[in-house]
Amino acid sequence: MFETIIVGNTETGRTEAEIADESGKRVAVVYEGSNGWHTELLGDWVNQAPASLDTFIENAKEVLSHYVNRRGDNVPGGLTVGALSLWLMVKDDGTAMGKKL
Repeated sequence: MFETIIVGNTETGRTEAEIADESGKRVAVVYEGSNGWHTELLGDWVNQAPASLDTFIENAKEVLSHYVNRRGDNVPGGLTVGALSLWLMVKDDGTAMGKKL
């Protein structure tokens, strides 16, 4: 019913999990900020989120916890937009987007 997509969002400066429904429409965004985890429900889902969405949100937090720069803290200076996105996608196993760095 739902799909989770991890993105390095250069506009917000953080790594986010976007949860989409079966049509591809985003229904929630999950991220970690300096004051903890946040979930933004989008559109009609604010009032009618099914219990199964909670499972996807918790799973998204677990997946995001492996992205070492997910909060966007201490961004190196001089990065291009592409380099910033890649920096946000670095995982604790030394990979980014499936490639060893």
